[in-house]
Amino acid sequence: MKKNIGLALAVVFWTFVAFMHAGINIYIPSSYIAVMMLTNAIFAFFSIFVQRLVMVLYEVNVFEEPKSISGYFSKYTAIFTSGVNYYVQDVLSRLPFILNKLGSLLFFVLLFLTGVLVGGIFF
Repeated sequence: MKKNIGLALAVVFWTFVAFMHAGINIYIPSSYIAVMMLTNAIFAFFSIFVQRLVMVLYEVNVFEEPKSISGYFSKYTAIFTSGVNYYVQDVLSRLPFILNKLGSLLFFVLLFLTGVLVGGIFF
C-alpha cells in the first residue's frame, strides 16, 4: 500500500510540475519529456565533476528498500529525475578519465539541448 501511495504522490507531483509548462504552451505529455530531460541534464552537469557521488545518490534512493511513503516518493522521483543519467554515467565510469569527462560533457549538452528543443517545438 505504501508503494502505491508513494507512486501516486510522485506522479501527481510531477504532473503539477509538468502543468506549469502550460503557461509557455508546452502541454502534457510533451512537458513530461522536457522536465525529465532538463532534470537529468542537471544531474549530468554535476556528474561531470562528482560522478561517483551522483551515482551513489541514485543507488541509495532507488536500490535500497524504502520503508515509508516518503521513501517510495523519493525512489520514484529519483527514477524520473536522474534515471537516464545514472545508466549512462555507469557506462562512462568504465572509460579512461579523459574519455569519461568528454563523454559526460557531451551527454550533458545532448540532454540539455533535447530538453530545450522539445520546448522549442511549441514556440
